[in-house]
Amino acid sequence: MATRIIHLLPLAGMALLAGCKVGPDYAPPASAGAEGAWVEPVESGVVADAAWWSGFNDPQLTALVERALAGSPDIARAEASLAEARAMREVAQGGRWPQGGASGSAVRNRISENGQIPIAQIPGFDPSFPLYDAGFDASWELDFWGKAARSVESARAREEAALWGLRDVRTVLVAELARAYVDLRGSQARLALAEVELDSAKTLGSLSTLLREAGEANAMDAEQIGAALEARMAAQRKAQSDVAAAAYRIAALVGVPPEEIVSDLRASNGPVPIPPAIIAGGVRSDMLKRRPDVRRAERELASAMAGIGVAEADLYPSFSLIGSIGQQARQTSDLTDGASTYYAVGPSFHWPLFNMGTLKAKVRAADARADAAAAQYRAAIIGALSDSERAANRFAASMAAADAAERAEVRQQRAFNLAEMRFQRGEDDKLTVARARLDLARVELANVDAAVGRAEAAIAFYKALGGGWQDTLAAAAGANPDTTPPPQ
Repeated sequence: MATRIIHLLPLAGMALLAGCKVGPDYAPPASAGAEGAWVEPVESGVVADAAWWSGFNDPQLTALVERALAGSPDIARAEASLAEARAMREVAQGGRWPQGGASGSAVRNRISENGQIPIAQIPGFDPSFPLYDAGFDASWELDFWGKAARSVESARAREEAALWGLRDVRTVLVAELARAYVDLRGSQARLALAEVELDSAKTLGSLSTLLREAGEANAMDAEQIGAALEARMAAQRKAQSDVAAAAYRIAALVGVPPEEIVSDLRASNGPVPIPPAIIAGGVRSDMLKRRPDVRRAERELASAMAGIGVAEADLYPSFSLIGSIGQQARQTSDLTDGASTYYAVGPSFHWPLFNMGTLKAKVRAADARADAAAAQYRAAIIGALSDSERAANRFAASMAAADAAERAEVRQQRAFNLAEMRFQRGEDDKLTVARARLDLARVELANVDAAVGRAEAAIAFYKALGGGWQDTLAAAAGANPDTTPPPQ
């Protein structure tokens, strides 16, 4: 048998050399607009990809992000999807090599005495007998049309897509957690100011009542001040609710039950995080290489294109080398006898000629899936370009708005100080001071809103630039992010 197998090896080699891979050879499509310059004024320089949240200089924010990255169910789910894709790639790779296995049986047989062979008329023949069998079977489907190679190509692209999907989950999670933390600090600041406004409104109400009773104020003024008081009470209740909502949102993003973290978050206090004054955006085409959603869409397109080759290979005949060897005997003592050896070896051929309609339909379905993946990739490119430009514009506008709000608060603080000074000199009454304090609270609230807007705009810009997944995640995933081709 060994001699016959050796004689067949040249035939197998010729088949492999003559073989080819059907289906389109994939190359990343050109991305319209990828090489263009930024529309918005964006700072050049090195982009802060990894741990950009540390630039806010808020230890509690950093601790929450690290906790979320270690225990978020969303990340665990994405990691499981990556592990599945990696295993399926190994399955596809295994299909390229010979398959084989051992088998054995020990059965009791009985031949019918009234069958085609007249067993009963043969002297000394026992129709009942045992049969022992032990052997090894092997087969090797020659990848003549590249079906196995395309299957591995598709599976590898799906694995890489799952890796970029994991990075996308991380990017989105960190951005959402940072935004929820900013909302928490902003809501706490609004709550503090709402309480100041409420106290000022109560003071105005008391003074208005005294003035009306003294005949120095009319009923309309009193009603207006009363309405303002009710509005401040509503604002206070809303701020309390916003603080709780932000804390519960953080707990969900971190991946812990509310009772573990919400009370501490609501009891904690701190300013709205301040982002860096300058965020470098680098080259716009490099942004597309960093965006996990764009890279994932490109890898999904590569997988779909390879799937066309897998479907087209089924239109052609398949060739295999098969072989089996074993021992078969009616007595266990004869299993080691050379006369009990059997074997079979040779080529095999299969061509589903009568299923061509079905197979061609599968090719059309694979083409359609590739078209859909290409459309999704184009949409990801366009969305990333628009998202990043919008984020750059919003960040620049928020920085200008925050600067203006800070200047307005400084000027309003001076006005309030002057009102207090005039009151102490007897030039103004206490009602004027209360109104000045209320005006200052309104400006302070506008400054808080501007600070929240600035921080959220910075977070959105970091996310749009695709930052936040490099370094630690790449090491944890066991893959090099540069192994996949970038969009062109």
